[in-house]
Amino acid sequence: MEAFSLPVEPFNGTWINCVNNNLISILMNHDKNFEYTPCLAETKYQLHSLEEDDRDEATENKSQAQEEGMLLLDVVRVLDLSSVLDFQTYSFAKEESGHPAIKEFLRNGYYVFVDLDRFYYPSGVDSEKQHIVHPAFVYGYNEETKSYLLIEDCMQPSKMEKYMLPYDSFDRAFASAQAPSLLVTRIKEQEEQQFFSRCTKELIKGNLHSLLLEERTQIKGIHSENSPIYTGYGLSAIKRFADSIEQRLLGISLPNFQRKAVAIKNPYFFRKSTIHLPLILYKNNWVNETAFDRLTSEYKKLCHDWELYGNTLIKLYYKSYYSRGANQSHQSEMESLRELLMGMCEKEKRVTSFTLELLT
Repeated sequence: MEAFSLPVEPFNGTWINCVNNNLISILMNHDKNFEYTPCLAETKYQLHSLEEDDRDEATENKSQAQEEGMLLLDVVRVLDLSSVLDFQTYSFAKEESGHPAIKEFLRNGYYVFVDLDRFYYPSGVDSEKQHIVHPAFVYGYNEETKSYLLIEDCMQPSKMEKYMLPYDSFDRAFASAQAPSLLVTRIKEQEEQQFFSRCTKELIKGNLHSLLLEERTQIKGIHSENSPIYTGYGLSAIKRFADSIEQRLLGISLPNFQRKAVAIKNPYFFRKSTIHLPLILYKNNWVNETAFDRLTSEYKKLCHDWELYGNTLIKLYYKSYYSRGANQSHQSEMESLRELLMGMCEKEKRVTSFTLELLT
């Protein structure tokens, strides 16, 4: 067999992560409405913080965490698709080649995720620049060109595109990643495959409550031995970030900031996906047309404001980095961004609470 591929097209409606975007691609092949899946993810705003400590080792840990960009505002999204997708893990024997197993799973209708080091890709932003191990998505192969068929964001971060990976590049990337196993998946044949049949009011209400929930936990591991890192979840993370935005932003090194550029826009990606939430509520007859119109307007405003936040944050970092210091204009722009974030916290609470009221 010279070539084989499973049906799939890249999903770029919004960005969650490389795994979930590709899982949605699989589901959309059976029902296009699965493009709305991201707005059903359980989501929380997240902010890492270090405890105040005057010890030298604590100060060093805080400086390192700031330099790596760990202390920026982020969102955490959890999307459970195990009810519609069958997941299996295949463990490799010692020194086993990945080719036979990958091709057999593909021929049996399974899409394949395999850890690869993108340093060894023939092209892309990480090619021969940095070692980035991530779960590559394989949907086919071509014996004539001796290549695997992938959907990747290696050419442009957060944009999924079809990509051909030669077998020899795969071998080097596979060996470097030292992947112990494959994750394979396909749609469960016995399950209902329509999106709206799986969208429940209870699921959406649970996600809205989760967004409003305030939590605080301690991170174990990196940087935490001498100065604990705590993670706060909830809308208050937005206010806490606004209060300390300058020190959290300007301590990041340029290479680390460039790697964080996509993550900085995670709040925007989250709210871009929830633009579709009012339509889901309306199609299920959970809200009337008036409420649908109001919610649509509110969610679009949230998306717009988070896009403005991300673009402004990136612009401010580069302006400060290349000007090598703050000036009056910089301080004014930083203050405007802080005010935007404070307003966003209140908007998030108001819109989320209003949506919950409509569903109760």
